[in-house]
Amino acid sequence: MKIVLSIIYVILGSLICQYFLPWWIVGLVSFVVCYIFLSNKWAAFGVGLLGVLVLWTVKAYLADQNFDVPVSSLLASLFGQISTSAVYFLTGITGGLIGGLGGLLGSWTRALSVQNTSQK
Repeated sequence: MKIVLSIIYVILGSLICQYFLPWWIVGLVSFVVCYIFLSNKWAAFGVGLLGVLVLWTVKAYLADQNFDVPVSSLLASLFGQISTSAVYFLTGITGGLIGGLGGLLGSWTRALSVQNTSQK
């Protein structure tokens, strides 16, 4: 249950922050969520990856539907006639890796801070 809530927090936090801040804020949001809620490094990476992947894939699809000339078809022809759904997935996985690495770093930072406080 904690993992599902963390994914929702990453999606909502990233969605809100991306209206005002640059694209890389998804890594910082994943860092904060995983620092607070998750101590398992694989779960933290998965939460950041899945949360941002879903968000960016949906945002790419919705943004593409609002253009007169779909950008995904232009990018698909640039990459050698791949499908437009592959362009959405590549967009999502690009952001997802940033989110996953941010979540992993948050988990590692939490483990390091807990280790340092127990030694004192």
